Amino acid sequence: MYQLRPLLLFSLGVFMTAVRGDDPAASKDTIPDVNFDLEGEHTGELPSPWEGPSHCVSGNHCLYFNPAGNDHNGQVLITTPNYAYLTATFPKITSETQISPDSFHLAPIPGKGNGFVADRLIKKGEVIMQRQPSFLVYADAHIDMKPEVQEKIYQTALSKLSKDAQEKFLAQFGDGVRTKIDKNSFRIVVDPSGDKDSGHLGVFVDVSGFNHDCRPNVHYRITNTTHTTVAVRDIHPGEELTISYIYGIARKSTRQKELQDWGFECTCSQCTLNSLEAAASDARVKEIKRLEEDIEEKMSMRGEEIKPEMGGKLVEMYLEEKLFAYLAPTYVRAALIYSMFGNKAKAKAYAEEAVGALTREYGTHAKDIQSMRELAADVKGHWSWGIKVVNEDKTEQKKKGETWKLGQGKGKKNETVKAEAKKEKQVTEKMGKKTDKKVKKVKAKKDEL
Repeated sequence: MYQLRPLLLFSLGVFMTAVRGDDPAASKDTIPDVNFDLEGEHTGELPSPWEGPSHCVSGNHCLYFNPAGNDHNGQVLITTPNYAYLTATFPKITSETQISPDSFHLAPIPGKGNGFVADRLIKKGEVIMQRQPSFLVYADAHIDMKPEVQEKIYQTALSKLSKDAQEKFLAQFGDGVRTKIDKNSFRIVVDPSGDKDSGHLGVFVDVSGFNHDCRPNVHYRITNTTHTTVAVRDIHPGEELTISYIYGIARKSTRQKELQDWGFECTCSQCTLNSLEAAASDARVKEIKRLEEDIEEKMSMRGEEIKPEMGGKLVEMYLEEKLFAYLAPTYVRAALIYSMFGNKAKAKAYAEEAVGALTREYGTHAKDIQSMRELAADVKGHWSWGIKVVNEDKTEQKKKGETWKLGQGKGKKNETVKAEAKKEKQVTEKMGKKTDKKVKKVKAKKDEL
């Protein structure tokens, strides 16, 4: 079983302000032979069945425990009172949101240890698993704690989990609790503002059953502190369920180097292509990045020189490269470009695909999902419709010395050229800002990885 690489994943939620307790020291326990600092403020009681604070370190980092968490296998936190209260009040997971546990099982995988295998056809978009972290620790505390203090509080925290959860935790890659956290955790920013100072390391013991593949059939996301895995394509009975531990849109040599840094050499189907196929794959990845940069650059210049086929070509290359876990931004981009050029059929088709991909990759509250729903439902009523058609017609009519107005067969109401030009500028500037933000987010993600 491979270790899971720590990833920076921003969460959503409502920030809760700490409430000062009457007696900070009264409810604190101590661990024998360790001198804990019992000073510091904390919230009032956490909602039932949460317990804590106890075993506080350096005044403000305390142990909290939810015996009912993760199907009564337990959930432990070592964090500040603010973040404990926020975590404890996040929305609860219900089994209705995920497929039946008998849809897959853990089995030996040659060269990988154990992994999940499908027992039935798992369809694209089905939610496979949702879990809270079994072990969540404030990153600053994990880094700064003295080793002898850390060992004792970690062992105490681990002892509160069910026997099954303890066995799964200890079976993960790494020697000792600290190393297992280092190698198997996901980095979660729990402050809704995205403040990196709120970074925590979360270990999801059940998720460790997903082995790595550079072209995975399962995508994961973290919302609040909930880890959700979703099928990004149909998965057939007997097929292994996999996720990617790294950013997969990279050359083979880059992927292999990153994965070797984490203790194994990848032997997935993508990494074992023959030399000709591997070279072709690397060339596609290079062309994907070039085309994305070209589209973003042209969008930032109000869509000048953009071509309608650019979005469709990008989608084709993603599908050919089997990048099923990264399709959402690509479908959004293609839908908008075809809408801008007045291609109703393709704009609608790609918008519908974008809604599905956004839901799989980011959840039902994804940033662009409402816009894509509106585009799919009413292409000609969408803000992007016909922008480039209008612009090209206007240019031609200016050459001919004609007076141009909207409403000449473009599905628009009769407006003045000046008003439409202003709208066009606002829309393309908006798209430019949006794509700039996406580029920065992708770059930040790459830097994290």
